Amino acid sequence: MKYSKLIVLLFMGMFFSLNAQNAADQIYMTSGESIAVKVKKVAPNTITYSYVGEDLENIIEKNAVSKIIFKSGREQLFTVASSNDSKRGSDFEYPIMKGNHGAVLPFEFVFDGVAAPEEGIEAQEFYYTNLMRRPERNTITYQDAEITLKRLRKAGITEAYQMRDYDMAEIAKIVGVGIMVTGKITVDYRSTTSSSSGSTTTRIDTKRKKVKSYSSDFSSSSDEFDTKVLFRIYDVDGNKIVDIKRVPFLATTRNNYVTALNYLMKRTPYYQKK
Repeated sequence: MKYSKLIVLLFMGMFFSLNAQNAADQIYMTSGESIAVKVKKVAPNTITYSYVGEDLENIIEKNAVSKIIFKSGREQLFTVASSNDSKRGSDFEYPIMKGNHGAVLPFEFVFDGVAAPEEGIEAQEFYYTNLMRRPERNTITYQDAEITLKRLRKAGITEAYQMRDYDMAEIAKIVGVGIMVTGKITVDYRSTTSSSSGSTTTRIDTKRKKVKSYSSDFSSSSDEFDTKVLFRIYDVDGNKIVDIKRVPFLATTRNNYVTALNYLMKRTPYYQKK
């Protein structure tokens, strides 16, 4: 009987110890070690903490710490662990992850073989604005496009093509969402079509016995483009949920890609057509 009670007490102790650890902040050292603590203060060069169940304060140099995962789920990086980390700065902090939210990332945009990042942001804004026209049809909540841009820039990502250097799971952590919409738009000049027309009008004045003729000419030209839209949606682990290439049927304007994006938006798993 006493032996059974001892076993129960032992398991209870392990249970409460694990719970205490899960409810603590986690400090990850550059050496690979991690400790469960309560972080008291993060100073410019040091971190002050106490061990779980203790009041004694300990101080560690910040350059010995790679990151802290707070019990709230917030994650903060400190040291440079890779070339990507160096772009973020020494105190880059991941936002709180909202796995059931989505974000529209900038689209990579290439016009006649030259990167056009501003047009990629315009495509992002168009897609997000289009989603918000009928928000009740979205099955997930989308993060404001401006917030997405700010979080990417804070991580050192200023143009869409730079996201190629990252796993999409890392991009998910940077923007703080579980669903990401993005892709690549390629627009190439094809040709210019010109047309002209002319007409002649004759008026006869029977009273004055005069005949007058009027003529007019009209000409116009229009540019045509070849447009391709590569549309992708990723989940929080970086897996492709949607991977589609679409070519708009009529490509008479440079921004005709919007028709393809509108078509694709209404056929994603996160939009309800009614």
